[in-house]
Amino acid sequence: MARDSLDGAQHSAATAATDRDRPLRILMTNAVLTGRSGTETLVRDMVLALRRRGHSVATFAPVTGPAAAEIRATGSPVVTSLATLGEVPDVIHGHHTGPTIAALVRFPGTPAVFACHDFASHQDAPPVHPRIRRYLYVRSVLRGRLVDENGLPPSRVTCWPNTIDLNRVGPAAPAPAKLRTAAIFAHPGAIPFAGLIAQACERHGIDFRGELVTKAADDVVKRLEGVDLIFASGRMALEALASGRAVINADRFGIGGLVTMQRLDDFAAINFAYGALSEAASPECLDREIVAYRADDAAGVTRHVRQNLNSDEGARQLEAIYRAVLSERDWPRKLPSEEDLALAAILETFVQQNRIFDTRFVKLRDGVGPSEEFGFAMGELSGQAAELATEIRKLRRGGPLRSFFALLTGRNTRR
Repeated sequence: MARDSLDGAQHSAATAATDRDRPLRILMTNAVLTGRSGTETLVRDMVLALRRRGHSVATFAPVTGPAAAEIRATGSPVVTSLATLGEVPDVIHGHHTGPTIAALVRFPGTPAVFACHDFASHQDAPPVHPRIRRYLYVRSVLRGRLVDENGLPPSRVTCWPNTIDLNRVGPAAPAPAKLRTAAIFAHPGAIPFAGLIAQACERHGIDFRGELVTKAADDVVKRLEGVDLIFASGRMALEALASGRAVINADRFGIGGLVTMQRLDDFAAINFAYGALSEAASPECLDREIVAYRADDAAGVTRHVRQNLNSDEGARQLEAIYRAVLSERDWPRKLPSEEDLALAAILETFVQQNRIFDTRFVKLRDGVGPSEEFGFAMGELSGQAAELATEIRKLRRGGPLRSFFALLTGRNTRR
């Protein structure tokens, strides 16, 4: 009898060890996969990094486009309807409320984690559900949204910092002894004091190249080539640091400061976005941060970012979180009922019709500042307005078009 008990214990231990090592089937959700927003880039990077660790990943996004095509091109499935998925996932990794809830309904026995990326956006409001076993946040202030505003147990709330795919960023450029060039690396119009930055660069003999991103594009990281100093925040700041550029944290609120080894952990904790805590942009502030640059320190920042904030490290952390959730209890696989399937389909349709993250549907809440998505939309509008103003100035300077308009309107342009 004792021998049987020993054999049973050894078998259970062996089974547990096998479960700890077996590849996982992961379902990742996102509101859309159409462009290059922060979560879309994150999903793309994490799908590849988790697959490199031997896991299989399927992605559910109700609205798809070029970003989904890029993921599919790597051999990872992307679906716009959960009904097409033929296998039950081991774990659901949810981004955005609507698609996460739909996935929970479609797979009634599967545990989940939910990642919160924004304090204001209603699409990042955490769904409180017993099968969501971990709530992840990418910057420290978001913990308050999860724990204080929604009453989630602190034991189920975990920091999961943003990371970047080094294969996409490419090799790091060496840190120059002296800063020669600078630019803004942000969504169009997101940093409203470009004029102050240009003047500061001129005072320090730095060639200012303006905004590197004038519209949403696939190759934005490549635009960093030949630039020594970058003004950026969030994921774009992280990408610039990993590519070997010095970064002064800047956004619509003001200046967060030069990213140095001394301040790197603090910047990482807030996802390189000081936001409302930033110092107001001024000539004195910009001068102070520019002259603080040191090549050896900048090189150290880049090394640290590439070693500790890369997507492979992010995937390793995720795997540990997934396995911790799966070890909490048995998660027997359940088939969805007819009502579950119907409700999941209704939720999918609702999400698609509302076109989450479509800027036409982004609204401001009373007393809450604009979300990241709204800021992006305003930046795009600002960039388009600037391009239109340039074209109008060209017309006013004269030429065939001016003569044509004069002919149409009957105005004589000769003085």
